[in-house]
Amino acid sequence: MCGVPVAKGEAVTAAVAATNRDPRVFDDPERLDVTRARGEAAHLGFSYGPHFCLGASFARVQTEVALTALLARFPGLAPTVPLEDLRAPDPGTWRLTALPVTL
Repeated sequence: MCGVPVAKGEAVTAAVAATNRDPRVFDDPERLDVTRARGEAAHLGFSYGPHFCLGASFARVQTEVALTALLARFPGLAPTVPLEDLRAPDPGTWRLTALPVTL
């Protein structure tokens, strides 16, 4: 949480699952939005600085090609139930237990 003082010796935990979920930076940070502009905010999914993932560019290209092909082939692709109903019971991450869709 921003603006909270941390006393000397107090434990602090950095939660990777919180990356890119700051509502002060991202509009509707809990919503998956593959059309979200890259420039909207600095994205930390591939780390930053000297720890930046060397395969990040390749992963982004692969994802773009795969999603473009999938959505071109199945333009009506949609989940059959609200994604919130499929969320895994893990408060530290935002992942699905399944993804049933209509084609």
